[in-house]
Amino acid sequence: MEKLLIVGGGAGGIILANSLDAKKFDITIIDKSTVNVFQPALLYIAFKGAKPNIMKSTSKLLKRGIKFINEEVKKIDLDARQVITVKNSYNYNKLVIATGSITDTSSIKGLPEVNAKFGDYHTNIENAQKLWVNLNNFNGGTIALGQSSPTCKCPPSPLEGVFLVEEFIKKKKLKDKTKIIFFTPYPRAYPAEPMDEVVEPLIKARGIAVNTFFDVDYIDPEKKVIHSIEGDSIQYDLPIIIPPCVGANISYNPATVLDSDRYIKVDKYTMQIPGYEDVFAIGDATAIPTAKSGVTAHLQAKIVAKILNNVNAKFNGRTNCPFDMGYGKASFVIGSYTDPVVKYPPSRIKHFMKIMMEKIYWQSLKGTFDPIFDFYFSRTDPAKLNKHSKNAKPV
Repeated sequence: MEKLLIVGGGAGGIILANSLDAKKFDITIIDKSTVNVFQPALLYIAFKGAKPNIMKSTSKLLKRGIKFINEEVKKIDLDARQVITVKNSYNYNKLVIATGSITDTSSIKGLPEVNAKFGDYHTNIENAQKLWVNLNNFNGGTIALGQSSPTCKCPPSPLEGVFLVEEFIKKKKLKDKTKIIFFTPYPRAYPAEPMDEVVEPLIKARGIAVNTFFDVDYIDPEKKVIHSIEGDSIQYDLPIIIPPCVGANISYNPATVLDSDRYIKVDKYTMQIPGYEDVFAIGDATAIPTAKSGVTAHLQAKIVAKILNNVNAKFNGRTNCPFDMGYGKASFVIGSYTDPVVKYPPSRIKHFMKIMMEKIYWQSLKGTFDPIFDFYFSRTDPAKLNKHSKNAKPV
């Protein structure tokens, strides 16, 4: 029986483990946390005051026969075929790295202080709750919201945040007293042009100012100013800043498998680390050019499960990121390596689908809804949707 180690008990790691036969593989997941967190819900804790009931025991989400070790991994030695934790070392025949990404405020001067005071909606429950408190205490002025680096979890999340902020301010009747600024390092509000064509009219209609090509250089907490590398600046009263996202703080041998942000270099189709055919990385931990999201991790986990079962399979770069646009409407950012992002307008049914994901998330990790997901992904194939969009008659 092959010994399979999975480093990381997030969505990707759990889905992969539950997709394999525990009678064929000796499967062990290693993670420093004993719980799995439904991270997309941080958005609603921060901007809607939702209850933080978004954690479940990792071991209870695993099928019978799968082992779970609660230890922090410090080093992965690919040449020695060892995973080294703070307590032990573990050998493997096959290894899958699903360590996700983490937020890191340390690379931007002033951001640690701002983040500690105001919170954010990408780091953890405590920070999301802190942001909700600050938002409720806001009574007018300038709200500056944006991402401090080009890479963050869930590409739609920066705009989700600004749309929900505007909705909150309007309901609180502070629109006349508030200026909302959205800043982004990209040349447009949403990086992919087809989805930006959906987003821009909403931003304009809701009176949200957009600062493009704004790469955060440093923040002056005393003067309440965000400075960009380009020489621009934004004065704020309430800053909502998404910290830079980087790979997990684990050392590797060889170190060359990591890029400068600690993301793992893999073949974008097979998820294998070049030179190590028995080692894979999935989800946010990878350096591949696609969305860092739970759906992406889900799809990659399924591909790796097939490859481990000697089935010829390739990941096509499919993204399917839910995108809350406020006021009970949402869309999805859908694309692949070969098909551009779909111009997909928001609707109430799409918002319902996004909200329902939290209800079915835990069962989806166990594979309960695999047939439904397979049907959904086939019906929302980006090639088909793009063709339909081009052929649609103007209304």
